[in-house]
Amino acid sequence: MVCYFSNTGNTEKVAKSILEGLEDKDVEILKIEDTDPLSLKNYDLVVLGSGIYAGKLHKKVTDFMTNVNEYPPKFAFFNTHQSPTGYQKAFRRIKNTIEENNSKVIGEFDCIGENLGIPKETTLKMLEKLPPEEKKKQEAYLEKTAGRPNIQDLENAKSFGKSLIK
Repeated sequence: MVCYFSNTGNTEKVAKSILEGLEDKDVEILKIEDTDPLSLKNYDLVVLGSGIYAGKLHKKVTDFMTNVNEYPPKFAFFNTHQSPTGYQKAFRRIKNTIEENNSKVIGEFDCIGENLGIPKETTLKMLEKLPPEEKKKQEAYLEKTAGRPNIQDLENAKSFGKSLIK
C-alpha cells in the first residue's frame, strides 16, 4: 500500500509515481485520511509519505501512526519539502517505533517540492526583511524549487518504487 498526506498536491504526485514504479495491480494507494491505521498489518509493505512542514511530518501522519497497533513486515518512506536540510530527521521517531515493532524500513525517498502553501505575496514580504546576501541566496533557492516536483523528480520516484520490489 502507498499511503500519504498531501496538503498542496506535491506529495500526491510523488505517491502516484511511486505506485507506477511498484508495477503491481494489487497495490492500493490511499490518502492517510481514508486509511484505517489498524489495517496496516494486512499489507506486506507500506510506503508512507508526507510533506514536511517546519522540519516535521504533518500532524495527520503522526496521529495516524500513533494509532497503529500491528505493523507490516516492511515500510518505506517518502516526503516532499522545500527546505535544503529541514526534512532530514522528520521520519526519525516513526522509524524508531517501526523498528522496535519488528518491521523493517527498506527505503527512504525525499523530493524537493515548490512551497505552494504560502502565497507568493507573503514570500516576497518575507524576503524583503532579509539582509541582501541572504535574500539573494533565498531567491536562488526559490528559483531552484519552482515547478517541482518536476518530470525528473517523478521519474526518480518511480525508480524508487521499482527499487522496493527487487
